[in-house]
Amino acid sequence: MSLFNAFTFSALMYPSALLLLLGVLFLCIAECMVRAPGALNISTGETLWRIRGHQRAALRRAPALLRAFGLAMLVIAMARPMQGLSPQKDSADIVDVMLCVDVSGSMRAMDFRSREELLTRLDVTKEAVRDFIQSRKNKPQDRYGLDRLGLVLYAKYAWTQTPLTLDYAVLERDLENAQIDSRDRSKQGTAIGSAIGLAVSKLRKSEAKNKVIILLTDGRNNEGELDPITAAHLAKEYGIRIYTIGAGSSDQVVVPVETIFGSRPDLQTLPIDEDTLKQIAEISGARFYRATDLDSLHGAYEEINKLETTKVELGDYYEYKEAFVPWAALGMLALLGSVFTRRFWFESIP
Repeated sequence: MSLFNAFTFSALMYPSALLLLLGVLFLCIAECMVRAPGALNISTGETLWRIRGHQRAALRRAPALLRAFGLAMLVIAMARPMQGLSPQKDSADIVDVMLCVDVSGSMRAMDFRSREELLTRLDVTKEAVRDFIQSRKNKPQDRYGLDRLGLVLYAKYAWTQTPLTLDYAVLERDLENAQIDSRDRSKQGTAIGSAIGLAVSKLRKSEAKNKVIILLTDGRNNEGELDPITAAHLAKEYGIRIYTIGAGSSDQVVVPVETIFGSRPDLQTLPIDEDTLKQIAEISGARFYRATDLDSLHGAYEEINKLETTKVELGDYYEYKEAFVPWAALGMLALLGSVFTRRFWFESIP
């Protein structure tokens, strides 16, 4: 059954190539009607006809028939048979997004619980952002998406981890490699304003209709030269919306602290500046989300994903699979069979 399916097709890319079959048919008829080389006209008629036999006469035409059949298969292969050919009209929800993720030391706090296991704020943030990236793909197995996404990491200062890209595999790899440098005290702090300013600089020249920043933090702005409110007004000037997410509990949480004797747990209170985050979102025309557990964190990214969509028609495209190989292979085998039978069975005697 599978062998038969190999010779089925939905359409031909170049159907006009089938006109060559007329030439193949003419060649076959001409070869079958011509007398065999060296044949003599004699008057013994019926007696010699019985001696020669009908099967031998039919076999004499085998090389010509095989050659015609092989040429016909090659002609069909030239017409490019297609399996599963169907026109589709694709559409996408396109927007340029910069993902700003806090990697300050406080993101080591372990106040998110999953299956009775405590996870750090950075771990659950990576998981939520990864799900957000997956949701922007046309198909889960795709490497590339239709939206351009970028990644900004920030602590005492902000840096571009991944520029705006359609290659989500690179983005996911960079997200996975994001770490908290808790050993270097010079890198501790939270520069929210700097992160927004850097993201704005990456988006301001974008030609996308919608430009969005999704900023996640678990603290308050205490580093950087750019004030978060000033950065929010700057984003508004370029039509960039800033969704802010405050992640983590306001109560005392367990934070691993590095000492000369190794890491030890410590109870700390890590306040989140909700008022500033709300103001940033309001200025830019977006929303603020408070995430104190896994469900609310994932829910924040899911809601933003639904809000930031713009329907764009991408036009027609075709889904198909090439199906010419079996036809070409059968044609070549038939031509080889024609040469073999003529050479070894019906070779003319000089």
